[in-house]
Amino acid sequence: MSGSPDIPAAGLEAVFNEMRPALIRRAQGMGVGGDAEDVVQDVWLKLQTTTGPVASPHAYLLRMVYTAVLDRKRGARRAAARDAEWSTPANLPQDSVASAEAERRLMAVQLLAKVEARLSDLGDPAAAIFRRHRIDGLTQRRIAEEFGMGLSTVEKHLRRAYAAILDLEGDRP
Repeated sequence: MSGSPDIPAAGLEAVFNEMRPALIRRAQGMGVGGDAEDVVQDVWLKLQTTTGPVASPHAYLLRMVYTAVLDRKRGARRAAARDAEWSTPANLPQDSVASAEAERRLMAVQLLAKVEARLSDLGDPAAAIFRRHRIDGLTQRRIAEEFGMGLSTVEKHLRRAYAAILDLEGDRP
């Protein structure tokens, strides 16, 4: 061996404790950030199963940290790939995905038609005020100036429009 005596497994724990801050910095430097303490703890747990002497304890511990970081990164990549596969509709037949999208679009179009019909039934100025406020993004004060009415009147018309639209929820099956 290269001049350094073999350290028994029990003595390796003492070297580990001495090197712990350096091992944490090594793990952080490898890009695990806040998980560095966990990586070093994993190394500690693996040390508990180490039997026999170690010729170069510093290099051995640094290599264990390196391996633990790689294992953690591989596991994270596998988990991300598994989660992505699980959460995407790629496993479904494409026609069922297209069918679901078409159904959502149809439901949205039907709901929009109901809202438009309800606003038409409401009549002007409530429907026009609602559109100017919710679609065009004008403030209530600006709408009051535009329509030549008081702010409280604009608020009253908006309340009527909101009530009419919210009443649609009672119409749903």
